[in-house]
Amino acid sequence: MAVVIAGLLSAAALTGSLLFLARQTSQSVDQFLVANELAGARALAQGYELWDHVITRFIDYPELRQYFYEGVEPPEDSTARARVLAMTELIGDALQSTDWLYQGKDVALLGSVDPALEIRSDWDDWTKFILTMSPALRSFVRERPLQYPFLTRMLDTIESATTG
Repeated sequence: MAVVIAGLLSAAALTGSLLFLARQTSQSVDQFLVANELAGARALAQGYELWDHVITRFIDYPELRQYFYEGVEPPEDSTARARVLAMTELIGDALQSTDWLYQGKDVALLGSVDPALEIRSDWDDWTKFILTMSPALRSFVRERPLQYPFLTRMLDTIESATTG
């Protein structure tokens, strides 16, 4: 009889341990999801912070907008051209860096806050728009494909869609 009771106690202890392990595993998954969502939120905030630097330059130099939003070729004047090229690098860095920030982070999880939010696709659309509208940025990216792999892939997609 003692053996049966010991066996039942052992089985109960094993069952309790398995239930506790299952609960711990569930909690670990929940913690992982929260951590990933926080990482996505941080990446999103850092991406917007990078883009804020671009916006600040557009406020300081509104004449630069035409080279990125209106399809205007960079100017011939050396000072104006240098300013456009500096802005081109700033925009390229902001767009590429934000892609790197998003790597491995499920920014789509932030859609749980607002289901209509399409963060990644919105960012991709914005990147396509800037690449499409800016001859300076297209040329800059083509000259530096290893430095701007995301922008290079995006530019390849744009060009294949327009030529194919």
